[in-house]
Amino acid sequence: MLLSLFDSPTNVDQAVANAERARAAGLTRYWTPQVMNADTMVTLGVVASKVPDIGLGTSVMAMQTMIPQTMAQQARTVSQISGGRLTLGIGVNHEPVVTSRWGLPWDKPYSRFVEYLDALIPLLETGACETSGTYVSHHTQIDVPADPPELMLAALGPKMLALAAERSAGTITWMTGPKTITEHIRPGLGDDARVVAGVGVIPTDNVDAARAFANKALAIYPMLPSYRAVMEREGATEAADLCLIGDDQVIADGLARYAEAGADEVAVSIMAPPEAAAGVIDVVGALDLS
Repeated sequence: MLLSLFDSPTNVDQAVANAERARAAGLTRYWTPQVMNADTMVTLGVVASKVPDIGLGTSVMAMQTMIPQTMAQQARTVSQISGGRLTLGIGVNHEPVVTSRWGLPWDKPYSRFVEYLDALIPLLETGACETSGTYVSHHTQIDVPADPPELMLAALGPKMLALAAERSAGTITWMTGPKTITEHIRPGLGDDARVVAGVGVIPTDNVDAARAFANKALAIYPMLPSYRAVMEREGATEAADLCLIGDDQVIADGLARYAEAGADEVAVSIMAPPEAAAGVIDVVGALDLS
């Protein structure tokens, strides 16, 4: 099983520092999500230009935030800067975010996503597409010489898992425990596609305080139906139950359970203030997972 870093930087210089620390610690990839922090693609472009020899990934970009042409232009540009090190993770954002925060429609999200891929994949692979759909139509081309970035999808439901297996390299999950990977993700995805599991990690000897911190930081997730379903499947009562919190052995044992469950890569999310990030990266990189 590979170990990588899942980072949500607000400062690009800090992203560069964390990516370099992750590379030095032997982690294989630097992932960053599209949330309310520093822009994902801009950040990865800077990291790509400054930190060699580490994979890069978006975890994930929401299809609702840009048309396929723009997504492909940005992805191929980062691939160009990085020498082909980018994995483009994309998905469908959650209904409360799409409708309440962005004021966009939510109807037929799966159908919209399929048509989005009909335009995006040819643009990523060849730089051109011709597709006409109910929701997405693109007759366009781009000129960004680069290796096509690897594509992965955020998938939890059966239809999305099947789509990820059919049209991408696999799925990227977040707060999805080992039981869910074994019983739901891996069977729905099949054996040939990859599973990257994003997991919150807090190395600490004050478990109660760390759990309180995690529950506050992750308070939105128990309110989202897809994550609520994961929590029920895992027997979790609060968000902290889906994080690895404790000493080095607790974290190492927890990571090993993800490998046993069928995860090919665990993206360790630093559940700590920015000034503590370097220490967490070093702790994870030094773990004995043999």
